[in-house]
Amino acid sequence: MRRALLAALLLVIAGAAVWLLLTRAVAPIAGIAPQRDADLFAAWRLGAAKDDIAAIEAYLQKEGVADILPLADILRSDARWRTCKAGQPFAVPPRRLWPAMVPTLRYIRDELVPVTGPVRVVSGYRDPVANACFRGASASKHLHFAALDLTPVEPLSRAELIARLCPLHARTGARFDVGLGIYAITRFHIDTAGHRRWGADYRAASSPCVN
Repeated sequence: MRRALLAALLLVIAGAAVWLLLTRAVAPIAGIAPQRDADLFAAWRLGAAKDDIAAIEAYLQKEGVADILPLADILRSDARWRTCKAGQPFAVPPRRLWPAMVPTLRYIRDELVPVTGPVRVVSGYRDPVANACFRGASASKHLHFAALDLTPVEPLSRAELIARLCPLHARTGARFDVGLGIYAITRFHIDTAGHRRWGADYRAASSPCVN
């Protein structure tokens, strides 16, 4: 009896081991996508877009801005991409747009981060489909690869963030052509495609910096 139970147990264990090996081997073939954005980007950069990704990475390195923010974040459509049926997590912008991101990254490194501390990207380049899905402005600078939506890594209240961003924009915005949008909670927008400011409804009058 004991031998029979032992044999049955060994059979179950062997079956489980075989099942695990098969599922691990079949998953990549079946195209089961990884769930984390970092894994998605790692897989995406090895696929059809690999040449474009390598090219934009080399371009940003040549311009001296490749190490300011992760490439995956700059090319991320939006952290909410899963809520959009037609949305894709990442996209490479057309090459003619690449220069627009360079001054934005430099501004973030040289002017913004010394004031706010490190920042995390929640939205980078958006193609027209992604921009429409996330209800971006029709003339959004995200479409032109000039803008990033950010949140501070340091835990700041919205009032603290406003107290840092508004004086910074007043001091440097005109010189660097900075667009500053401050949205709900601690999400904010930075671009270097025109000196202006706005609030949650995309209107200048709603900017917390007005007063």
